[in-house]
Amino acid sequence: PGLSDANMMETSATVPLPPAQDQRYLVVGGGGVGESRLSSRRTRIVDLKARDPRFTDGPSLDEGTRYPQTSILPDDSVLVSGGSRDYRGRGDSDILQARLYDPGTDTFRRVADPLVGRDYHAGSILLPDGRVMFFGSDPLYGDKAGTRPGAFEQRIEIYTPPYLYRDSRPSLSGGPRTVARGASATFTSRHAASIRKARLIRPSASTHVTDVDQRSVALDFTASGDTVTVTVPKNRNLVRSGWYMLFVDDDRGTPSKARWVKVL
Repeated sequence: PGLSDANMMETSATVPLPPAQDQRYLVVGGGGVGESRLSSRRTRIVDLKARDPRFTDGPSLDEGTRYPQTSILPDDSVLVSGGSRDYRGRGDSDILQARLYDPGTDTFRRVADPLVGRDYHAGSILLPDGRVMFFGSDPLYGDKAGTRPGAFEQRIEIYTPPYLYRDSRPSLSGGPRTVARGASATFTSRHAASIRKARLIRPSASTHVTDVDQRSVALDFTASGDTVTVTVPKNRNLVRSGWYMLFVDDDRGTPSKARWVKVL
Protein backbone atom coordinates (compact mmCIF):
# COMPACT_ATOMS: atom_id res chain seq x y z
CA PRO A 1 0.00 0.00 0.00
CA GLY A 2 0.97 3.61 -0.61
CA LEU A 3 3.01 2.90 -3.74
CA SER A 4 2.86 5.95 -6.02
CA ASP A 5 2.86 5.63 -9.81
CA ALA A 6 2.23 1.91 -9.40
CA ASN A 7 1.64 1.58 -13.15
CA MET A 8 5.18 2.84 -13.87
CA MET A 9 7.35 0.38 -11.97
CA GLU A 10 9.04 -1.16 -14.99
CA THR A 11 12.61 0.15 -15.41
CA SER A 12 12.62 1.57 -11.86
CA ALA A 13 15.59 0.97 -9.56
CA THR A 14 15.39 -0.58 -6.09
CA VAL A 15 18.11 -0.29 -3.44
CA PRO A 16 18.26 -1.44 0.21
CA LEU A 17 19.05 1.71 2.17
CA PRO A 18 22.10 1.51 4.44
CA PRO A 19 22.53 0.04 6.90
CA ALA A 20 20.80 -3.19 5.87
CA GLN A 21 19.70 -3.80 9.47
CA ASP A 22 17.11 -1.02 9.08
CA GLN A 23 15.23 -3.01 6.39
CA ARG A 24 14.27 0.15 4.46
CA TYR A 25 14.16 0.19 0.66
CA LEU A 26 14.24 3.03 -1.84
CA VAL A 27 12.49 2.68 -5.22
CA VAL A 28 13.52 5.28 -7.82
CA GLY A 29 11.71 6.40 -10.96
CA GLY A 30 10.40 3.92 -13.50
CA GLY A 31 8.19 3.90 -16.56
CA GLY A 32 5.24 2.25 -18.23
CA VAL A 33 5.35 -1.33 -19.44
CA GLY A 34 7.20 -1.98 -22.70
CA GLU A 35 7.65 0.90 -25.14
CA SER A 36 5.41 3.24 -23.16
CA ARG A 37 6.39 6.91 -23.08
CA LEU A 38 5.32 7.19 -19.42
CA SER A 39 8.02 7.87 -16.85
CA SER A 40 7.92 8.69 -13.14
CA ARG A 41 9.64 11.41 -11.07
CA ARG A 42 8.75 9.58 -7.85
CA THR A 43 10.94 7.98 -5.26
CA ARG A 44 9.27 5.70 -2.71
CA ILE A 45 10.44 4.34 0.62
CA VAL A 46 9.17 1.33 2.55
CA ASP A 47 10.14 0.28 6.09
CA LEU A 48 9.72 -3.47 6.38
CA LYS A 49 10.22 -3.35 10.16
CA ALA A 50 7.09 -1.24 10.62
CA ARG A 51 3.99 -2.85 12.13
CA ASP A 52 2.07 -2.27 8.88
CA PRO A 53 4.61 -1.57 6.13
CA ARG A 54 3.50 0.88 3.47
CA PHE A 55 5.26 3.01 0.89
CA THR A 56 5.68 6.76 1.39
CA ASP A 57 7.01 9.20 -1.18
CA GLY A 58 10.57 10.46 -0.88
CA PRO A 59 12.06 13.48 -2.67
CA SER A 60 11.11 13.82 -6.33
CA LEU A 61 13.47 13.70 -9.27
CA ASP A 62 13.69 16.69 -11.60
CA GLU A 63 11.94 14.76 -14.38
CA GLY A 64 10.50 11.36 -15.13
CA THR A 65 13.35 8.85 -15.11
CA ARG A 66 13.59 5.31 -16.42
CA TYR A 67 16.73 3.17 -15.84
CA PRO A 68 18.31 5.21 -12.99
CA GLN A 69 21.53 3.65 -11.64
CA THR A 70 21.85 3.46 -7.84
CA SER A 71 24.96 2.67 -5.78
CA ILE A 72 25.36 2.48 -2.00
CA LEU A 73 28.40 4.42 -0.80
CA PRO A 74 30.43 3.65 2.34
CA ASP A 75 29.27 6.87 4.07
CA ASP A 76 25.66 5.51 3.92
CA SER A 77 24.57 7.82 1.09
CA VAL A 78 23.18 6.48 -2.19
CA LEU A 79 24.32 7.76 -5.58
CA VAL A 80 21.51 8.04 -8.15
CA SER A 81 22.60 8.82 -11.70
CA GLY A 82 21.60 8.70 -15.34
CA GLY A 83 18.56 7.11 -16.91
CA SER A 84 16.28 8.43 -19.62
CA ARG A 85 12.80 9.96 -19.91
CA ASP A 86 11.66 7.60 -22.65
CA TYR A 87 12.01 3.93 -23.50
CA ARG A 88 15.70 3.01 -24.07
CA GLY A 89 16.68 6.65 -24.50
CA ARG A 90 14.30 7.12 -27.43
CA GLY A 91 14.14 10.69 -28.76
CA ASP A 92 17.55 11.58 -27.35
CA SER A 93 16.00 11.52 -23.87
CA ASP A 94 18.99 10.43 -21.75
CA ILE A 95 19.28 12.39 -18.48
CA LEU A 96 22.73 13.74 -17.61
CA GLN A 97 22.14 14.28 -13.90
CA ALA A 98 23.45 12.76 -10.67
CA ARG A 99 22.49 13.26 -7.03
CA LEU A 100 23.26 11.86 -3.61
CA TYR A 101 20.42 10.59 -1.42
CA ASP A 102 20.81 10.94 2.36
CA PRO A 103 18.70 8.30 4.17
CA GLY A 104 18.99 10.23 7.43
CA THR A 105 17.43 13.44 6.09
CA ASP A 106 15.43 11.95 3.17
CA THR A 107 16.91 14.53 0.80
CA PHE A 108 18.75 14.72 -2.51
CA ARG A 109 21.65 17.00 -3.36
CA ARG A 110 22.97 17.46 -6.87
CA VAL A 111 26.54 16.40 -7.55
CA ALA A 112 28.78 16.29 -10.63
CA ASP A 113 26.75 15.22 -13.64
CA PRO A 114 27.71 12.26 -15.86
CA LEU A 115 29.12 12.94 -19.31
CA VAL A 116 27.64 9.87 -21.04
CA GLY A 117 23.95 9.01 -21.37
CA ARG A 118 22.93 5.72 -19.76
CA ASP A 119 19.66 3.87 -20.27
CA TYR A 120 18.76 0.21 -20.98
CA HIS A 121 21.42 -2.34 -19.90
CA ALA A 122 23.44 0.28 -18.00
CA GLY A 123 24.91 -0.32 -14.56
CA SER A 124 27.07 1.06 -11.79
CA ILE A 125 29.26 -0.55 -9.14
CA LEU A 126 31.10 0.68 -6.06
CA LEU A 127 34.88 0.27 -6.30
CA PRO A 128 37.10 -0.67 -3.31
CA ASP A 129 38.66 2.81 -3.29
CA GLY A 130 35.26 4.45 -2.74
CA ARG A 131 34.70 5.62 -6.32
CA VAL A 132 31.86 4.38 -8.57
CA MET A 133 32.17 2.94 -12.08
CA PHE A 134 29.42 3.45 -14.67
CA PHE A 135 29.18 1.29 -17.77
CA GLY A 136 26.89 0.10 -20.54
CA SER A 137 23.72 1.45 -22.20
CA ASP A 138 21.78 0.09 -25.16
CA PRO A 139 19.81 2.97 -26.72
CA LEU A 140 17.07 2.14 -29.19
CA TYR A 141 18.12 4.83 -31.68
CA GLY A 142 21.29 6.76 -32.43
CA ASP A 143 19.60 10.08 -33.17
CA LYS A 144 16.72 12.18 -31.86
CA ALA A 145 14.57 11.55 -34.94
CA GLY A 146 14.81 7.78 -34.56
CA THR A 147 16.19 7.22 -38.04
CA ARG A 148 19.45 5.48 -37.09
CA PRO A 149 19.79 2.36 -34.92
CA GLY A 150 21.53 2.82 -31.58
CA ALA A 151 24.90 1.33 -30.68
CA PHE A 152 25.87 -0.32 -27.41
CA GLU A 153 27.76 2.20 -25.26
CA GLN A 154 31.39 1.11 -24.65
CA ARG A 155 32.68 4.10 -22.70
CA ILE A 156 33.25 3.70 -18.96
CA GLU A 157 32.97 6.59 -16.50
CA ILE A 158 34.41 6.84 -12.98
CA TYR A 159 32.69 9.06 -10.43
CA THR A 160 34.67 10.44 -7.47
CA PRO A 161 32.36 11.32 -4.53
CA PRO A 162 32.88 14.52 -2.52
CA TYR A 163 34.37 12.59 0.43
CA LEU A 164 37.49 11.81 -1.62
CA TYR A 165 38.31 15.50 -2.07
CA ARG A 166 39.11 15.99 1.62
CA ASP A 167 42.68 16.36 2.83
CA SER A 168 43.02 12.84 4.22
CA ARG A 169 41.23 9.55 4.70
CA PRO A 170 41.53 6.89 7.42
CA SER A 171 43.87 3.99 6.82
CA LEU A 172 42.93 0.32 7.19
CA SER A 173 45.37 -2.56 6.77
CA GLY A 174 46.28 -6.03 7.98
CA GLY A 175 43.66 -8.25 9.54
CA PRO A 176 42.39 -11.68 8.49
CA ARG A 177 41.11 -12.54 5.03
CA THR A 178 38.25 -14.61 6.46
CA VAL A 179 35.92 -14.15 9.42
CA ALA A 180 32.97 -16.22 10.64
CA ARG A 181 29.51 -14.79 11.28
CA GLY A 182 29.33 -13.73 14.90
CA ALA A 183 33.11 -13.52 15.18
CA SER A 184 35.45 -10.53 15.47
CA ALA A 185 38.48 -9.45 13.45
CA THR A 186 41.17 -6.87 14.21
CA PHE A 187 42.71 -4.51 11.66
CA THR A 188 45.37 -1.83 11.85
CA SER A 189 44.57 1.86 11.44
CA ARG A 190 46.73 4.89 12.23
CA HIS A 191 43.46 6.80 12.60
CA ALA A 192 41.66 4.35 14.90
CA ALA A 193 40.69 7.06 17.39
CA SER A 194 38.72 8.96 14.73
CA ILE A 195 36.73 5.97 13.40
CA ARG A 196 32.96 6.41 13.77
CA LYS A 197 31.46 3.58 11.73
CA ALA A 198 32.33 0.30 10.03
CA ARG A 199 30.49 -1.22 7.08
CA LEU A 200 30.58 -4.51 5.17
CA ILE A 201 29.45 -3.80 1.60
CA ARG A 202 28.63 -6.68 -0.68
CA PRO A 203 30.27 -6.43 -4.14
CA SER A 204 27.90 -5.61 -6.95
CA ALA A 205 26.08 -7.83 -9.42
CA SER A 206 24.44 -5.30 -11.72
CA THR A 207 22.14 -5.89 -14.67
CA HIS A 208 19.04 -4.22 -16.16
CA VAL A 209 19.36 -1.20 -13.82
CA THR A 210 19.18 -3.20 -10.59
CA ASP A 211 22.18 -4.19 -8.49
CA VAL A 212 20.73 -7.41 -7.10
CA ASP A 213 23.56 -8.08 -4.62
CA GLN A 214 24.48 -4.75 -3.06
CA ARG A 215 23.89 -4.20 0.66
CA SER A 216 25.71 -2.34 3.41
CA VAL A 217 25.85 -4.02 6.80
CA ALA A 218 26.67 -2.00 9.92
CA LEU A 219 29.30 -3.60 12.18
CA ASP A 220 29.86 -3.12 15.89
CA PHE A 221 33.46 -2.07 16.47
CA THR A 222 35.95 -1.01 19.11
CA ALA A 223 39.11 1.06 18.67
CA SER A 224 42.23 0.81 20.78
CA GLY A 225 45.60 2.38 20.01
CA ASP A 226 46.20 1.79 16.32
CA THR A 227 43.75 -1.10 15.94
CA VAL A 228 40.07 -1.44 15.06
CA THR A 229 38.18 -4.62 15.97
CA VAL A 230 34.93 -5.28 14.09
CA THR A 231 32.26 -7.88 14.85
CA VAL A 232 30.19 -9.52 12.10
CA PRO A 233 26.49 -10.05 12.91
CA LYS A 234 25.35 -13.65 13.47
CA ASN A 235 22.25 -13.39 11.28
CA ARG A 236 22.78 -15.50 8.16
CA ASN A 237 19.92 -13.72 6.35
CA LEU A 238 21.61 -10.37 6.95
CA VAL A 239 25.18 -11.44 6.17
CA ARG A 240 25.31 -14.11 3.52
CA SER A 241 28.48 -16.11 3.02
CA GLY A 242 30.98 -14.70 0.54
CA TRP A 243 33.24 -11.74 -0.12
CA TYR A 244 32.63 -8.21 1.18
CA MET A 245 34.41 -4.87 1.15
CA LEU A 246 35.15 -3.67 4.68
CA PHE A 247 35.19 0.14 5.02
CA VAL A 248 35.68 2.29 8.10
CA ASP A 249 34.61 5.97 8.16
CA ASP A 250 36.21 8.74 10.21
CA ASP A 251 34.49 11.56 12.09
CA ARG A 252 34.12 13.58 8.87
CA GLY A 253 32.42 10.71 7.04
CA THR A 254 35.48 9.94 4.93
CA PRO A 255 35.88 6.21 4.19
CA SER A 256 39.05 4.17 4.10
CA LYS A 257 39.99 2.10 1.11
CA ALA A 258 38.30 -1.26 1.47
CA ARG A 259 39.80 -4.47 2.79
CA TRP A 260 38.41 -7.59 1.14
CA VAL A 261 36.99 -9.99 3.74
CA LYS A 262 35.35 -13.34 3.16
CA VAL A 263 32.51 -14.15 5.56
CA LEU A 264 32.18 -17.84 6.33
